Amino acid sequence: MSATRGNGLSRFLRKATKFLWVQESLDHLESIRRFELEYARAYFPRAGRVLEIGAGTGWQARTLQTQGIQVDAIDLGSSNYKEHRVFPVVDYDGHHIPFGEATFDVVFSSNVLEHIPHLEEFQQEIHRVLKPGGVAVHIVPSSSWRFWTNITHMLKSWKIPDRHGEHATNALTEILFFRKYWWRQLFERTGWQVITVMPCPIFYTGRALMGKRISMSARQRISRMLGGSSSLFVLRENT
Repeated sequence: MSATRGNGLSRFLRKATKFLWVQESLDHLESIRRFELEYARAYFPRAGRVLEIGAGTGWQARTLQTQGIQVDAIDLGSSNYKEHRVFPVVDYDGHHIPFGEATFDVVFSSNVLEHIPHLEEFQQEIHRVLKPGGVAVHIVPSSSWRFWTNITHMLKSWKIPDRHGEHATNALTEILFFRKYWWRQLFERTGWQVITVMPCPIFYTGRALMGKRISMSARQRISRMLGGSSSLFVLRENT
């Protein structure tokens, strides 16, 4: 290969890489989470008090509040998003939810449960603060998200990525842990009845593939072929 041709290929690869992978931003992440939130919102009761676990900056709680919903939000005091909060998020220790028994009509989390190492024990706290007849609504990462994030990470970095959550040994076995079957088994084992489970119809990866260069409508179409990147679970307590 001539030096000129080699330089041309190198320039092409740099341009392609710059086009495909962009710096992830809170703005891009929020556009993804906003779609998921509105998808999950359809499974909330029309009225009642909502607790968001792992609220991050609190923008989802703020969004729900603007829709006339009474919302409380909690997150770890060590959260990376603490300095960017836009809602009065209450710090907690990650173990004990700082509210009384039977306080909430809905307990909601978005891409949080996989980061809780004591996840089974934590379900009892959710049971404790949920009112009789209330629902837990959780958005969790899917095996499709883990698979395509692995692929895009290896194409970009030429190495296997680290695991995302706390329950698998590595990013490859995490594909199995993020299956809907694994999540269902966890919930049923910890006293929940699974009312609804379905993929959220949107595609994205953990490597910010093309970012906002792919429209939300295009991401919905891609999800029909490559799978939704998260799953929605709606739960009630077993009676």
